[in-house]
Amino acid sequence: MSTVVGRSISGERLNYPAARTVDVQDTVAGVSFPDPYRWLEEDSGETEAWQAAQNSLTDAFVEEWPHLTALRAVVDRCVADGTGSPNWMIEPAPRFAGDRWFRLDRLPEPDYPERAVLVASAAPDGPGTVLYDPNGDGTRSIAWFAPSPDGRLVVLGVCEDGSELGEIWLLDAETGDRLPDRIPHRTMGPMVVPQWLPDSSGFFYTAGDLSSESFTFRPYFHQVGGEPATEPEPVDVPPAATVQVAADGKHAIMTAVWPLPQYVCELPRRTWRPFVQGLDASVAGVIDGDRYVAVTNHGAPRGRIVAIPFDAPAPSDPATWQELVPESGRVLGQVRLIGDRLVVTGSVDAEARAWVFDRDGHELEEVPLPGRGALPLDVMPNAALTPDGHPDEFVFVFSTPISSPGLYRYRPGSGRVDTLRAPRVHLPGATVTLRWARSADGTGVPYHLVRPGGADATEPLPTLITAYGGGRVAWPAQFPGPVAAFVAAGGALVISHQRGGSDLGSDWADAGRLKNKQNSYDDLYAIAEHLIATGTTAPDRLAVTGWSNGGIMAGAAFTQRPELWAAVVAQCPILDLVGTHRHAYPRFAVMAEFGDLDDADDVSRLATMSAYQLVEQGVAYPALYVHAGNADVACPPALVRKFVARLQATTGTTAPVLLRGWDRAGHGIATSRSDGVTHATHWLAFLMRLLGMKPSSPATG
Repeated sequence: MSTVVGRSISGERLNYPAARTVDVQDTVAGVSFPDPYRWLEEDSGETEAWQAAQNSLTDAFVEEWPHLTALRAVVDRCVADGTGSPNWMIEPAPRFAGDRWFRLDRLPEPDYPERAVLVASAAPDGPGTVLYDPNGDGTRSIAWFAPSPDGRLVVLGVCEDGSELGEIWLLDAETGDRLPDRIPHRTMGPMVVPQWLPDSSGFFYTAGDLSSESFTFRPYFHQVGGEPATEPEPVDVPPAATVQVAADGKHAIMTAVWPLPQYVCELPRRTWRPFVQGLDASVAGVIDGDRYVAVTNHGAPRGRIVAIPFDAPAPSDPATWQELVPESGRVLGQVRLIGDRLVVTGSVDAEARAWVFDRDGHELEEVPLPGRGALPLDVMPNAALTPDGHPDEFVFVFSTPISSPGLYRYRPGSGRVDTLRAPRVHLPGATVTLRWARSADGTGVPYHLVRPGGADATEPLPTLITAYGGGRVAWPAQFPGPVAAFVAAGGALVISHQRGGSDLGSDWADAGRLKNKQNSYDDLYAIAEHLIATGTTAPDRLAVTGWSNGGIMAGAAFTQRPELWAAVVAQCPILDLVGTHRHAYPRFAVMAEFGDLDDADDVSRLATMSAYQLVEQGVAYPALYVHAGNADVACPPALVRKFVARLQATTGTTAPVLLRGWDRAGHGIATSRSDGVTHATHWLAFLMRLLGMKPSSPATG
């Protein structure tokens, strides 16, 4: 095997596992496509044997590279106390409740535990009491946690075997003992976090199921010590409702992942009534007494701050809202009520900013953030719907593209940011610049370029573009986690801010979604061409990677513009957009981002971006590595295997086409630390071998 693998780089094809074909058509909305590898969607013995053979081939290719062990050590150092997950996600910030702080912790260093433990302590970072350590509890991990307002109880999401679907547990925060309350419903990852009543007597949570028929997560209420809820709350906000609760205990709001406060609840009676409904807009905020104060993109793509009274006669009419802060050149993202101040986070030119306003909307100050970078926990539209807990302090996580996440505190009015935990990893000598490319329609597209220390400015560098470009989610200028090993080895890293994400506002996102989705891919190609034109890199030194929606992007880039890349890595992707109509979560995701699977024109358009349908004979495709989690419910490997089989059967390319499916791995959020390091090391080794690179360590401390 190693001899065959070694020859593949010099022009001979790998000996791929055989995959039979079937005479099947995939017909969606009356439009038909050949689906010769449909059988690989089935979890059969034949499929398992084929996947095992693919894993063996991929492992042989990667393990033949003599620098694999050294690279793993570098990746392990780069992720510091993080998970090592390919999506770069980090642990949530500590939360204050009662008189203590609660956090997920991976200390002590350097022997970080596999999974974060739940700790209660007197300070946001420092010695504390371990309430739950999943490391001695099989393959469980903590997805999220929510302490009760009095600090006596903690509700947490517990996942198992790498899957993001988890159980809801209730712990005594003094002893760490699990309470007898048993909640039968399943929850999913950190997308939605429960919120407590102010008296700590119970909490709202979001749970449901993923089945082949539906993708439904409904809101429930659990009374501490009571029987499990048999019915959800009588109103719902699809696809995944979440409930916000006022600190004064008078009101609750029901909103969703893409926030719109559609219902308001009178507490303590739990009487729901309609609030803001029927708007194609985001309204994400906090309950401030008898009003909802929110950042909205309604009439303001870059965001404005409004106040909506709960007793307003027509709350769904934006003309009745009170505007506190008008739209400007900055992008507003999240608002928090801290003391008697509004702390608003956002960005300017895709770099994080934070400002403090009074409750009437008068700007008081800008928070002196510790550099040009990102507030990585704020990228999701619903990030601030869960209260931080401390009444007077803004505690936040911040990173830059060349320094790992640190933990910081700002007290409004102080003019000084306190460092609670300094960044543990730095890329010495590396530089970051904001650059702009010109897309196919003339739009300027920003990207951050990270150049390694000591790089020769006259020579093209091995370069890796990282991108997401979808879901109205920004891809911020943050530390790249395991991918920092690529920069430490002398490669250039690109953080793309293409349309589809909300990096420059909601109109920027909408210009790369649904019927405009191709714009997002054209933006990526424009960045690649700009890098080549400016001498930063060359086509034989350029690679691209993406995770989840970015993995779909990587598949499209691979098949639409194969001549641009030396290599492509697609992480947790969907590579058959048309075939998602058979899978619950992928169908939901594609309908929200790409187009209507019940519309023939949209299905035909999807096929122009769907990697499986775009594979052609005789094309010289670049090298490809596909990372898949076998327990991934969001992007199931069934829709990956078919594409790889089809591509491996083509003629015209001798570059390696590799697939690695990992057991006990889902979408990456619940992956153990060592597994995450292994997964990232694996695909980075593939890239670095092809690009002629050797690992080197960054600085830590």
